[in-house]
Amino acid sequence: MKTLFPLVGLLSGLLLFSCNSSENKADQSINNKDTLAVVHESEGDSKDTLNDQKKMVDQNTLNLLKLRLGKMFKDDLAKNLIDTQSRKFRLFEHNINQEPKKEIFVGLTGPYFCGSGGCTVLLLNPEGELITKFTVTEYPILIANTLTKGWKDLILHSQGKDHLMMFNGKTYPSNPSIQPAYTPISSQNPIKGLDTTDQVYSW
Repeated sequence: MKTLFPLVGLLSGLLLFSCNSSENKADQSINNKDTLAVVHESEGDSKDTLNDQKKMVDQNTLNLLKLRLGKMFKDDLAKNLIDTQSRKFRLFEHNINQEPKKEIFVGLTGPYFCGSGGCTVLLLNPEGELITKFTVTEYPILIANTLTKGWKDLILHSQGKDHLMMFNGKTYPSNPSIQPAYTPISSQNPIKGLDTTDQVYSW
């Protein structure tokens, strides 16, 4: 009988330790799952928010451009002069005058706006108002890191050459083919926009 009591006590202690250990592991497992679930949910929300913001900005810009292009060419549209292929454009936004908002480059396409010398490119301010209408310009365009009168110089390809386009205080020259040829320099690292592989939008 004296031997039995210590044996029962030992078995009870082992049983109690086993239960506590199992509960701790279960609690730890639940806590780990909760933590992982929260992190995953947070990352997902963050990505969705960023995507929503990007879509919102893109859609606003697209809507602005579609409206602006419709107004700019309303007479030609009314006469049915602009074919379906020419009612498409490429889009590139970049800050070229050190102000908070970005300017908008619009690369027009199709036979109405393009010929053997290149295409028509529009430079608009952030509100969609015309700054410069470039003619005979081949894609892509390049934005230099040099400034003239507070605006970045542009490098436009036309007639088989790169031409330097400098702001005159109000606008850029409209015909790049008659502007000085651009000579690349090692310190220059131009930004490329309106690439031929960029997405084309209908207007």
